[in-house]
Amino acid sequence: MRRLEPGARILLFAISMASVARFVRKVRRKVLYHGVRSAAWLALLKGLGCDRWISVLRAHSIEQVDPAFIEPAPGYTGSFIGARALEAFARDPETALPADSVRYALAKGDKCFGFVHDGTLRAYGWYATTPTRVSPDLKIHFDCGYVYMYRGFTHASHRGRRLFPTGMTRALRHFRAVGYKGMLLYVDATNLESLKSCARMGWRVFGTVYVVKLFRRTRIYCSPGCSRYGFRVEDVSEPARRPRAATTRPST
Repeated sequence: MRRLEPGARILLFAISMASVARFVRKVRRKVLYHGVRSAAWLALLKGLGCDRWISVLRAHSIEQVDPAFIEPAPGYTGSFIGARALEAFARDPETALPADSVRYALAKGDKCFGFVHDGTLRAYGWYATTPTRVSPDLKIHFDCGYVYMYRGFTHASHRGRRLFPTGMTRALRHFRAVGYKGMLLYVDATNLESLKSCARMGWRVFGTVYVVKLFRRTRIYCSPGCSRYGFRVEDVSEPARRPRAATTRPST
């Protein structure tokens, strides 16, 4: 085996040390912002292969409207957006709003609450009252007394203005007024920022969903807390075969 020249060994050592330093800084930021326990949990999930063969989803609920998140930032107009306006906004690639997703959502009666700034859609969230497909192979089911929130988006240049929590709170106020108990959503357990944001807004975790994909098969398990909200995830990746729904482990 050819030996490296001293200069090359020094360069490789410097690159390795720089990588280690970046990793240490990243870990330090996670610990300072989220705490040792959350940072350790994230490291464990990453080590187990989250996002590759297993997904851990934290199911949340909220029922009370927080007045602190009602008024939007100056210059933004918030409302439920009609079909024609959504079709027009979908033509703007910066909205991350695919036309086929809009057609699917509108066809099943979902609503989009968004904020418009200078004539462009800068933040939005979708709200469903019927089972909803959240990916090509997964569908969410939930109690009909609740609304499911999904596909939240805020344009990068408009973040930090509390548009996301304000939109969800105003949508919650609307749905509560027409008879729904509250709203549900899920957050990936590795997304510490979103988990912290939800806790700050008053959302609470009621259960966990585990989606395991091994050997081209999908297994889905829900913690007992999910049953109260009828919250389950269905595998719809193989339409030729009867989809496998989530199983809920009984309480002990």
